[in-house]
Amino acid sequence: MNANAEPLAVVHIAHIRRETIVSTIINAAISAGFFWFVFGEHDPVAVWGVGQWVFDYLPQSFMIALMSTLVPGALTAKKLRAGTLTSSDQLTRLPRSLIIRALLLALTAAVLGSSSVGAIAWMLGVESLANSTAMTLKVAYGAGLAFVITPIGLRAALARQSV
Repeated sequence: MNANAEPLAVVHIAHIRRETIVSTIINAAISAGFFWFVFGEHDPVAVWGVGQWVFDYLPQSFMIALMSTLVPGALTAKKLRAGTLTSSDQLTRLPRSLIIRALLLALTAAVLGSSSVGAIAWMLGVESLANSTAMTLKVAYGAGLAFVITPIGLRAALARQSV
């Protein structure tokens, strides 16, 4: 989402890496917890229907993208205000407002993530999954989504201005 080719400073790269690792681990754990809360020990897990496995990717995608933008973004804003971190020379196409940026990324992730999972499950003809398989896929997805979204949000938070 960067509009120019100026490289990020080492301090910015380190900050993004650190926050992305933390976000990825936390979102994997939260995904596991919510899976257990929603699906418990049901085995097999139904794939289709309201409240079932594919449907659950909609709120999961939204919340992981929202929190992977909001929390690291708020921590970054605090460091920028305190002067312990400076803005990068990067430009961003994303909104400057943290809330609007988080909502935009969350809505995008919810639509793209849940529809992609649904399309894959439909193409493979999956009707149900073993509990352990369903949980493993949800946890991996949660970690992967945080791994993708967190640096996007952080690069925008560090950018000196919008394009």
